[in-house]
Amino acid sequence: MNKKLVKVNGKSYLLDIDTKTMEEVDVEETPSTEEPKEEGEKEVEEKDEEIDEAVEKVMKSLGIEELKEQVASLTKVNSEEKKVSALIDLEKLMKKSTEEMTAKEKIVGFFQGILQNNQAVMKALSEGQAADGGYLFPDEFMYEIIRDINENPHMRSEVTVVPMKRDVMKIPTLTSGPKVTWTAENDAKSTTTAVFDQATLTAKKMAAIMYASDELIEDSSEIDIVKFIITLFSEAIGNEEDRVITVGNGATEPFGFATAGQGVATINAGGSLDYDDIIDLEYSLPSRYTRGAKFLASRNAVKEMRKLKDLQNRPLWNDGNVASGQPATFHGYPVVECVDLPDSVIYFGDLKKAYWFGDRKKMTVKVTQDTETAFTHDQTAIRVVARIAGAVVLPAALKGLTNL
Repeated sequence: MNKKLVKVNGKSYLLDIDTKTMEEVDVEETPSTEEPKEEGEKEVEEKDEEIDEAVEKVMKSLGIEELKEQVASLTKVNSEEKKVSALIDLEKLMKKSTEEMTAKEKIVGFFQGILQNNQAVMKALSEGQAADGGYLFPDEFMYEIIRDINENPHMRSEVTVVPMKRDVMKIPTLTSGPKVTWTAENDAKSTTTAVFDQATLTAKKMAAIMYASDELIEDSSEIDIVKFIITLFSEAIGNEEDRVITVGNGATEPFGFATAGQGVATINAGGSLDYDDIIDLEYSLPSRYTRGAKFLASRNAVKEMRKLKDLQNRPLWNDGNVASGQPATFHGYPVVECVDLPDSVIYFGDLKKAYWFGDRKKMTVKVTQDTETAFTHDQTAIRVVARIAGAVVLPAALKGLTNL
């Protein structure tokens, strides 16, 4: 009996050396291929060129190499099917009505429609079409971006956010209130007049453009690419909102609270910051606005504030207690670090009363592969547009200390 057990691709075969044939067998049921050994006979392993050649011939006759190529091809096809599985899921999703979809399904479905530039899907899941040909984000998608901004330290949480239903919104502001007088019984009462001014919020267009590579789009069915892109856009939009709320020019972008002409009164520190300047700044603010007051300063200005001491040589800065949720304070008031403020100025007041931020509550998205950058680099350009406004509506609630 001249047979040998061989394994090919994880399967066991019984090779007949004489006939050059191979039969698949179960390992547990494989008969012994060795002749009974006499006592003292040494065991000799059959590893010669004849066996190797026989195995090679049998593998060729069975088409083993071709089988390997077919398996590799099937693996590749299966991998490609996984990459386009999002398309299959999207087709299933679109069989539902928007009322039947969950918030997550709308977000992921709309995003996949963006990446695939599927106009039908974007149209079906959007809140309508914009004037420039783009689509309005579903509310669920937009709220995810706004929520991401609010959950991180941004100026949006420090001001009053006003929903806007139109591009221009006029807001009445009280500049002087009624005066109270005392009169004798049956005497004529003096009349008083409340003087109102008017602040205007004018929405400006802000655009954020991101180029997504074809590889990124292909991987969108395998990684949480939706959250990744939302985070990128929310960081970019949040940082730009911080800048315009602080120093916006009021022409092509909203007014910032530190922009000249907004009516915020300032005190000149005379080229150096000292304890007396802080006292003057605090008492320049009417007492009715001190309850919600905070200091607003750049990082370098905060550094100088931390060095200040009162007349008893006690630091004005208190580190607070992070573990118990107590923020750091300066002379008893919270401090907001504003990266866009100049180092030469400090503001103090109730910014929520002083500044209103108008939010049109609509974001639009447009997708194209026609730009030179997108075409030459195999990318897809995703352009998100938001309309926001901002202005100081109550200057008396905020004061500034300049020329530090």
